[in-house]
Amino acid sequence: MTDDDGPIVASRESDQGNGTPSCGQVWRLDLAYDGTRFRGWARQPDQRTVQGVLEEILAMLVRDTVHLSVAGRTDAGVHAHAQVASFASTRPLDPTRLRRSLNSLLPEDVAVREVSKAPDGFVARRALSRTYRYRLHVAPVKPVFERLYVWHPHGRLDVRLLHEAAERLVGRHDFAALTPSAHLYRSCAREVYTAQWQAGRDHELVFEVRAESFLHNMVRVAVGSMVDVAQGCMTLDDFDLALAYGQRRRMGRTAPARGLALVAVEY
Repeated sequence: MTDDDGPIVASRESDQGNGTPSCGQVWRLDLAYDGTRFRGWARQPDQRTVQGVLEEILAMLVRDTVHLSVAGRTDAGVHAHAQVASFASTRPLDPTRLRRSLNSLLPEDVAVREVSKAPDGFVARRALSRTYRYRLHVAPVKPVFERLYVWHPHGRLDVRLLHEAAERLVGRHDFAALTPSAHLYRSCAREVYTAQWQAGRDHELVFEVRAESFLHNMVRVAVGSMVDVAQGCMTLDDFDLALAYGQRRRMGRTAPARGLALVAVEY
């Protein structure tokens, strides 16, 4: 497969002596996608997923089976501004041409920002931290043009309580209360480095949280529960007790996926 600038897969003769290991070069993909019409990152039978779409097109371009590792397995409806994936290939590739060809073939809701050679042993899922951002629209009237990327909770919010609830998330804790899937993990302990609310643009409140890794639905349950606290449906003591007991039923609602985006990954 080629694009207008020449072959993506270079000839093996032209690549001899370049130090590419026989087990394959690892390639890093920096991605962005709108999660609205995807059933999440992870490949699923008969479902439209980011991994499924990418692996299918990559396999066609590099003429080989591709298995992607990813920094964050985003859920259905969750967006990504700065996702990172990786794969290994024994074929010599031209990263610039591969990026161009991918972007010409991928659907309009996925873009490859960069393709680059990764260091030996690089695996995208072994990130040191991930940062997620959640956007609330707090104007009296619901948003029209940003409706797919923000949550507009009905009712007034006590912003002071949002800040106080967020402070309780920082540090190393057992976050079993923030996931419906605690039984699937050997441990629900995670280190949260920062968790804070700040004013956004156009009547928005933005929650940003950075951690070593996240549990299934962890950010969305945290946001939904903090909003419940800010609207008087829960107290801060309720929030504290739920975290201490590690029981999902004691926490608040799960915020909609549309307000959440992966915005940074660090290695």
